[in-house]
Amino acid sequence: MAPRLTTERLRAATLRRQFPSVRGRGTAAVVELYRRLGPVQTQVPRSAHLVVAGRLPGVARASVDGAFGSFAVVKGTTMRGTVHSALPDHHALSAVACRRPRALLTANHLLLDRLTPGDVDAEIERYCADGWRERADVVAHLLAWLDEHEPVADDAKRRTTLGRSLGWGHPGLVRRPHTDRWATRTDTLHRTASAVVEQAEASEDEAVAAMVRLHLAAYGPATRKDVAWWLGGGLRRVDAAVQRLGDELVRLVGPDGVEHLDLAEPPTGGQADPGLRLLSEFDGLLVGYAGPAHDRFLAARHLPEVWIRENGQLIAGVLHDQRVVATWRLVVDGGGHRVDVATLSGESPLPDDLFDDQVAAVAAATGTTITELRVT
Repeated sequence: MAPRLTTERLRAATLRRQFPSVRGRGTAAVVELYRRLGPVQTQVPRSAHLVVAGRLPGVARASVDGAFGSFAVVKGTTMRGTVHSALPDHHALSAVACRRPRALLTANHLLLDRLTPGDVDAEIERYCADGWRERADVVAHLLAWLDEHEPVADDAKRRTTLGRSLGWGHPGLVRRPHTDRWATRTDTLHRTASAVVEQAEASEDEAVAAMVRLHLAAYGPATRKDVAWWLGGGLRRVDAAVQRLGDELVRLVGPDGVEHLDLAEPPTGGQADPGLRLLSEFDGLLVGYAGPAHDRFLAARHLPEVWIRENGQLIAGVLHDQRVVATWRLVVDGGGHRVDVATLSGESPLPDDLFDDQVAAVAAATGTTITELRVT
């Protein structure tokens, strides 16, 4: 019979992976953190820095900027059509793994008949290979190319938000802002990834299996539905990858009686209870899991307070005692910034002094001056 996990053991096992023991606080430490965490969802520019502040307190903004500026960590639109920051090899794996689900959208919304999604991807990568391209230019070029090679009577569908994003959001591209201010500027410049960094090649089956391994190393133990949600694909691909991984994986029974998967040799070290931490927007403690499992670290009743369905935003949370008990925002206040903390309903407000170290960590990682903390 498979071993059974309690809620406490499940949380502790995941937190040890999400808050690993990493030596140093320079650029190399930032790169190592991203190696441990795998691709991290970071469509809010500063989220890439807040992830580091919450996991490696004391890292300066220059160290995070250095990791991105040297492309030791890259940004790109990959899983679930969202922006992720990752090591180049992890980015390449996720790009391959999300190619098939994206191809269906490409064929439908770009109104392809003679052309294939592969033709479109090849043209985008060709256009962006020689230099950094502005987002609007990528879209304009793609639409003109489609008009030439596969004209249609009504191309309105190609010009919708989704249709346009299939151009600049191609997973074979990486992105950067116009300046070196990675924490505060939207990265609207795009270039073919292989022109910027070396990336290992993999088949789709190899890539999906590698991504399953990455997910379990960073978020496990987890269910097959959790992995499928994170990857943005169906269960069939995950099941095939699990079969491929074989004895590398073990099966456990979760607190709800559902089967969980884990690595036979999971990562060691890390912190089972890291104390109070200021998490990033779309933090992995929430988006690493499917549906009901979003409440691994968050009471189900609090989900509407954190996940704003109208615009799809996931507000930054405050982790304390292994649970998300509040949300927080970094607010411009005069010549500096203020941290506003909103306690979730039914939770007790936390003492101000518990936030001191994390407020300092956020200030260092984002290069901001924080003058005040408000807990409500």
